[in-house]
Amino acid sequence: MASDSFTFAATGDAIIAPSVSKPENVERFDDLLNVLRTADAAVTQVEPVLLNQETPHAALRQVTDQYQYLAPFPGALIGTSPDVLDELTEMGLNLFTAASNHSLDFGERGLRTTFSAMRTRDVTFAGIGRDLTEASSPSYLDTDAGRVGLLNATTSIPPGGEARVSTPGFDGTCGVNPLHVEWTYRMSPEHLEQLRTIASHTGIDQVKGEWLRRENSDWQTDDAYYFMQMRCAPTTEAQPPGIYHSLHERDRKTLLLGIEEATATADWVVVALHSHQARAGNRNTKEIPQFLQQFAHECVETGADTVVVTGPHALRGVEIHRERPIFYSLGNFFFHEDVIHRVPDSLDQTVDSTVPDVRGEDASSESDSTVAHDAENWMSIVPRCEFAPSGTLVDITLHPCTLHPQSPHSPQGTPTLATGDEARDILNTVAERSAAFGTTIHIEEETGVIDIP
Repeated sequence: MASDSFTFAATGDAIIAPSVSKPENVERFDDLLNVLRTADAAVTQVEPVLLNQETPHAALRQVTDQYQYLAPFPGALIGTSPDVLDELTEMGLNLFTAASNHSLDFGERGLRTTFSAMRTRDVTFAGIGRDLTEASSPSYLDTDAGRVGLLNATTSIPPGGEARVSTPGFDGTCGVNPLHVEWTYRMSPEHLEQLRTIASHTGIDQVKGEWLRRENSDWQTDDAYYFMQMRCAPTTEAQPPGIYHSLHERDRKTLLLGIEEATATADWVVVALHSHQARAGNRNTKEIPQFLQQFAHECVETGADTVVVTGPHALRGVEIHRERPIFYSLGNFFFHEDVIHRVPDSLDQTVDSTVPDVRGEDASSESDSTVAHDAENWMSIVPRCEFAPSGTLVDITLHPCTLHPQSPHSPQGTPTLATGDEARDILNTVAERSAAFGTTIHIEEETGVIDIP
């Protein structure tokens, strides 16, 4: 272990526009930066594609199978200048994760410009790469408190965005480090038999083999029944009718092997997972799917010192598993809706369409039909963890942040430490959602302190 205590800070999704390092007339921004700058390591999820002027307007790929993110394209398009890396670094952040459902918003070229921007600046990042080996490998940061290993993967995969392994005859494919999620639809034996009858009468069984051969080579030896691409199985005593998730075994093993590698070569290991899935086939809710909790436990048991989940744009609970913290969602760190000023083609825009037409409604609109109108998108938590040189978890302090949803454009979406009732409301929300994991959070003025078992 390292000879010094180790302090680690984590943030949520950084949906960030340039030129925010010193926003005007924003209270407590510097106080937030102090939390980050005084930590040995601080991580954020870089959600936008980092674009340069040569990045083409790439057409979006369609969703091809049940493992992918549930949308014809991955939500709003997000792209920004590579200069945001300089600003985030100046804020005190030194670990960056990049695998998300937005990683290919601007196609392969957009992902390559993101990768290049991070390489050029020599920052520690994980989750994307020129092939699967690079995307799934840990990256390292040397600090005064020892070496930190960082791994990143996403269960919310942009269509066709998986990095692929290089072989002697194939150079591999750039992309994200994937954690495919398999869906199983459990139903009564009677309902399952009805599906079989429908498939037989309509000819589905005669054509589904061609579909499945392209996507799932194991389907013929699987005990489940495939209704086209839907994996269906009978209910059990432990699994009543509903939708169930499980991780693709190969992806699961790849990430766990990466943790083992990082544990062998680093003093501290951080695992970041980008995951929009929730329970019962939903997404972006406060509920945590069982597969995510199970895998977070596996990550800790394999050697991760901290697991940070991003993606849901909502506050979720904190769990302490084997004396290691798991943050199931910290909310948005930055939430700048205007980070994109040009869009790819194939979005059905007309000649006179503007970028806001494609991007969605203005944040000031009264409609609640977009992510921007959920109040929790404007709340965030920045935890600061302290570990003793022996590796013992000593302290976790939670710093609540507001992203100023009512501000006109700037500083709307820029975080500052919350104060007063707003700070306590945010902390109470996290405390309530953490209680389900047996985690106790004490509110002390405008911060939260977690009881370490």
